[in-house]
This record gives sequence, C-alpha cells and structure tokens, in this order.
Amino acid sequence: MKVAVTCDALVARTPTISIIESVLEVFDEAEVYSIIHHAGKILGPIEQRRIQSTYLSNMVTEERPFGDQFWKKGMLIPGACRNLNIPCSFDLIINISSGFSQGIEKCEKSKQITYLVENIFNARKPKYFREKIFRSYLENWAIKKMGQADELWVLNEEQKEFWSERHSRVSVMSPYFKATDFPLFPEATRKAFPKDFFCIEASSLDEEQASLLVQNLRTSDLKYKFVGFDDHLTNLKEREPEGTFYGERCSGELAPLLAACRGYLSFQVHGFPTHAIECLSTGTPIWLPSESEGHQFVDGPGVFGKDPKVASLSHLGKLFDLMEGHDPKKVHGQTTKFHDIKFKAELKRRLNNTLS
Repeated sequence: MKVAVTCDALVARTPTISIIESVLEVFDEAEVYSIIHHAGKILGPIEQRRIQSTYLSNMVTEERPFGDQFWKKGMLIPGACRNLNIPCSFDLIINISSGFSQGIEKCEKSKQITYLVENIFNARKPKYFREKIFRSYLENWAIKKMGQADELWVLNEEQKEFWSERHSRVSVMSPYFKATDFPLFPEATRKAFPKDFFCIEASSLDEEQASLLVQNLRTSDLKYKFVGFDDHLTNLKEREPEGTFYGERCSGELAPLLAACRGYLSFQVHGFPTHAIECLSTGTPIWLPSESEGHQFVDGPGVFGKDPKVASLSHLGKLFDLMEGHDPKKVHGQTTKFHDIKFKAELKRRLNNTLS
C-alpha cells in the first residue's frame, strides 16, 4: 500500500511535527506533501523522506509557521494546493491539518483521513487589509475542502459537534505529547528545585500583554522567566535583564526548568495546550485563561484559571501561594491519558479498522 502524509508547514519544530513523525513511524515508506517546506529546518526523520511542496515555500520565508507572511499570502493558498497534486498511485492519504492542507489536490480514488490537530483560523485575528478582504473566502474554502476527507478526526467533543453538521464521518482522536521527554523527576531531585519563580509561555502573549504581566509581577515582587518562541517580544527582551527569556530549547533543557518553577502561566486559548501539559507532566501546576479550550483536556490537581474567582492574574501573589504543596504524582497523573505510546496504539487500531 502506498501512503502519503500531508500537512501545512514544515518550517520549525512544533507539536504538530511530533504527530507527523508518529504517523511516519507507522508507515516507513510514506512520502510527504506540505504546502510550505524549508529544507533542513526540522532535524529528524521527516527530512529523510521524499518531500514535495508548493511554490509558497519560496515566498514565505519565516522560520515559524503561520506568521504574518503566511497570512499575507493567504489568497494564494487554494491555488497552490491545486497545483500540488498527489498522484493516483497513492492508496491512502493521512492529512495532519492545521486548517489548510486538507485541500491539497488528490485523486478521487485515493482514500483520505484528515486529523484536524489545530484550527489556526481560531487563533488569528486579521491584521492586514488584504488579509481582512480574503479571510472569509479562505475560511469557506478550507471548510469546503474538509469534505475531501473520507474520515475526519478532531480533538474533542465540541469540535465533533461543529464538524458533524458538515461531515458524515467525524470522530474524536485524543491528542498527545511526548511524555517520556517530560518525566516526573525523583523526589530527591525535586527537593533541590527552588520553586520560587513563574515560567511564562512567551508564544501565547503579545507585547502589550507581556509588558503588563511583567509590571504586575514586579509589583508583587515575584520572579519569572519566559520560555518558548519569543521573537515577537523583541522590545520587551531589550528592556529585561539577561536570562529572563529562555527561548526555545530542546526537551532535555526545558523539562528541568519546568520542574524547578512554582507554576506555569499560559495564555493559549485555542487548541490542545501541549506546552502547559508538558509542564504538568513534570509535576508542576499551570494556569490557563478561563476561556481556554485547554480546560477541556485537563481539569484536575494543579490546574488553575477555570474559575477566576479562585485564581486570577490580578492577584499573582495569591496564585503563587495556591500553586504550592500539590502532590507532583497527582499533577503528573492527569497527563498519562495523552501519552505518546497510547496515541500510537490508537492510531494503528484506527488505521487497521479503516483499511480492513
């Protein structure tokens, strides 16, 4: 059986890349089709496969997926997907979609499964005049092209309810993270961690939010460190002391930092909160906005923010105190349902049922 794996962007390591890698482990001869691909930017097994992409790879040069350049070229995406044709020799297409790649042109006889791992339309407010003009057209095209899939997998029941009105075969497929990369450290090691600072997810903040948060943290005399992608916070980085921004690191460097902090603040509203759950896996509590979809995935010990009356950012000192004393094993335990081993087992089971 000949298999193709399709996706939106191969330009930087993201949680979506890990899912693609898991699929490629199941099909060791699968070829990859992506709307945008920057060769050599993703270390690992993906670059060892045959990869085909659209002409947008040369027009969108950002080192992060779905940035301003991507949306400025949004009106070109449908045409680019039409030109990236998957031959009829492929029996199965597994589409790991962030909102667009379900529209890559395919042969009618080839079976397609789309796993909608994130919907970047939800996370983006139009910023530019051209983007505002073409936004409705682009979103309608993306929804229509979802019908190209024979099966549609989504992250939760809320998404299933939405897509069931637009697609005949929709089911929930639980997301995952690489649990083995974010272990619960031994008790003797955990006792040595200072637990006297917040870690803050930089990628989920804009500059205004980050500056206000820093001001409040200083007023409360609390220590903090930003982690993750932070290129959009350049002005704040210039004003903050060296070492405040930890940046993007491999899991081997990031996991000890998450385990050493008192709590993790994330402003992610839409989608599966991968980075926050990585923190929970180390036994460290997290805070998510009350409106975050992340509360649909985790709502147990050490998860704050769902009820702002209990823990809000307007009382950071109180939140800091509330995050102390939680049993790390219980905090960690609620993440085991998203273990990568379980995901691979479920993936194989579903594919066997589909292909039998």
